[in-house]
Amino acid sequence: MSSVFTLTLTLSRVSNLPTVWTNCMVAWAINQSVEKIVGQTPAWHDPSFFDWSALGWLLVGASFVYAGGCVLNDAFDYEYDQKYNPIRPIPSGAISCSTVWGIGLGFLFVGSAFLIGMSSCSFPLVVCLITAVCLYDWIHKKWSGSVWIMGSCRTFLWLVAASAGGMQILDQLFVCSLCVGGYVVGISLFARNESKGKAPSDLSSRLAIFLLFAPCLLALCLLILWNHLDPTRVFLLNCIGLYLGWIVINAILTMRNSNEYGAIGKGVSRLLAGICIVDALAVSFFIPSLIAPCCLAQFFAQILQKKFAAT
Repeated sequence: MSSVFTLTLTLSRVSNLPTVWTNCMVAWAINQSVEKIVGQTPAWHDPSFFDWSALGWLLVGASFVYAGGCVLNDAFDYEYDQKYNPIRPIPSGAISCSTVWGIGLGFLFVGSAFLIGMSSCSFPLVVCLITAVCLYDWIHKKWSGSVWIMGSCRTFLWLVAASAGGMQILDQLFVCSLCVGGYVVGISLFARNESKGKAPSDLSSRLAIFLLFAPCLLALCLLILWNHLDPTRVFLLNCIGLYLGWIVINAILTMRNSNEYGAIGKGVSRLLAGICIVDALAVSFFIPSLIAPCCLAQFFAQILQKKFAAT
């Protein structure tokens, strides 16, 4: 039983769950605090403003959906892994393919039930999220453009989280969710070459780098638009933006070092943990007090990566 449990944690990529939690927390909090008038300078909200009891079921549901998608990824890749990656749990015989299918589908069902039934998330958006997850699992080895579907999974996750409690999603949240999705596309452009042990082509590399820096560029644009932000928030935004930029540059330089074994995997793992900092950058405009939980989540993700592979 413990072996199956450990394998399930490995297949679920549990080291990435902190990034799911910050996605949900930040999207949910921002959508409740953002101003309805587009372009209006956001107010500084205190965390006590929110009903935090509504967040728990959202985190549980999103975690199950993410874990289910990751588990099904291995189920869909069974034939490919059997030929090219035989050390994976299914082709190595550590767990049967039918068991993996059962766990993955079960997780998706339970996660969807929590999101819709307990968190009152938008039913159409949850359907879009599950569809995007399953579509990516099915097609990602067959179509290079599937990286955009991967990005849409995070975008839909943000929108699902924002809709918790039956909330209306405001326009500013769509921009943030697309930016987070773009960052994940940038990661995926590098990650899909991990098994090949080489960096992406020049065109893909340039696009990936642009998308990875997109959150910093968007934050800079918003600082110009909202030029009446208080000095404290401006300072925090600059600090978080610089930290995110350092994570991206450090990861890219690591992946460029093709002479080191597993260099791409190490760089991608750092970028994945960096999703928490992307969330911290977004929430800095509205609820700066939530920067700390996002940074702690990134640290926790890096610790988990030492035990469970992020990719």
